[in-house]
Amino acid sequence: MTRRSIAFLVIGLWIAGMALLYRRNGQQSPEQSLAEAGMRVAPGTYYYRVDQSGKQIGAGSSALDTSTALIVATDFVRAAVTAQRDTFRFQARSESRYSRGLGFRDFIMKVEGDVPAFLLRGVLQGEGSKRTMELTTETPNKHPTTQTFDVADLVFMPTVAPVPLMLGKSHKPGTALTVGMFDPLSRSVKKVRLRIHQDSLFTVTDSAALDSATGRWVPAHQDTVRGWFITGDVPTLVAWADESGRIIQASEAGGLSISRTSFEIAFENWRLDQASADSAKKAAAPKARTKRR
Repeated sequence: MTRRSIAFLVIGLWIAGMALLYRRNGQQSPEQSLAEAGMRVAPGTYYYRVDQSGKQIGAGSSALDTSTALIVATDFVRAAVTAQRDTFRFQARSESRYSRGLGFRDFIMKVEGDVPAFLLRGVLQGEGSKRTMELTTETPNKHPTTQTFDVADLVFMPTVAPVPLMLGKSHKPGTALTVGMFDPLSRSVKKVRLRIHQDSLFTVTDSAALDSATGRWVPAHQDTVRGWFITGDVPTLVAWADESGRIIQASEAGGLSISRTSFEIAFENWRLDQASADSAKKAAAPKARTKRR
């Protein structure tokens, strides 16, 4: 056998091996693809400024933590939302758990403030096409209520839903993934087809410094992050997410929006604004009572 024939043989075997590898990857089941995506999930916490009609009304955080067996997503938001002439202060916290293959396990969500307080617990039971979600609602001074409904798709909380899409093999416009997304308002799982549209660059503040003149936190360092515009076929999620599926910006038609920033600009500035507003109200209250007399 000549050197040339040996070279052709090696090249032929290499091409055949690559073809088999391509075929194997191309025929991966959704579960296998999801398991690969889950192993690429990296822990991290991001902070968000919450705005209503361009004005900051709150702050939030979204964290992913990983272990050898679990992925835990923890979300927190504290805000004062204006509706007509009233302002409602509330805070909500949720924790959802997934296997390392991004298989949903359970979640707990607690909401309290100037809204009717409630606590939700959701547990996924069964396997394959026979899965069900057992959802328990607890409210003060009432007996807990439990409902069970069938779940046919992959299930995610809203902030985690873009993760399996963005950790897939392609970020090309038109790439889509159908998931089941839990909707806290209707307390049900909605089938949503997430789709990537286009990408863009964002400037995100990742650290802040205190401005002695204004007493507020201002950007100290900013970084450039590439984001992809994601929509669903129902209006539950319209957002820009980074390559790991973590939200950069999101908004809804009612004027509420969130944007990623540093902890100080998100939480500390809003706390200072709230303290200033409360002080102004207390100072104005005696004048109002004197005027009524």
